[in-house]
Amino acid sequence: MKKILVAYDGSEGSERAFEKALGLLDEDGEIILLAVTPKATEKLDRNAYREAKKKAKQLISDKIKEFPDIKIKGVVKEGDVAEKIIETANKIDCDLIVLGRKGVSEIGSYLLGSVADKVVKEAHKTVMLVK
Repeated sequence: MKKILVAYDGSEGSERAFEKALGLLDEDGEIILLAVTPKATEKLDRNAYREAKKKAKQLISDKIKEFPDIKIKGVVKEGDVAEKIIETANKIDCDLIVLGRKGVSEIGSYLLGSVADKVVKEAHKTVMLVK
């Protein structure tokens, strides 16, 4: 596959999704690591928001450094996780979306199972869920 979008948040599930994407990637292909942070709201103050965004950028940066010979692009967006995965997949016209089936994110306090369910139901791209 030429272009694979991996929803990445540092959880065990997203690590397995990344490893699976590596195995499916063409020699000259590209992985797009997407981390989504929650928006600043009444429930998430500005400091917590900044910390979440900083952590997301660091997680992606660290992962990219681990694989210097692989073409990996990191993207951090804010908002609804499932919506941003779908929106990004369409924008970059990826061949595949890979994400963990469930787990707890290191970035935000949401369960990935509900995110995975929404992406599978609403995405117009092929989706692979990794256990």
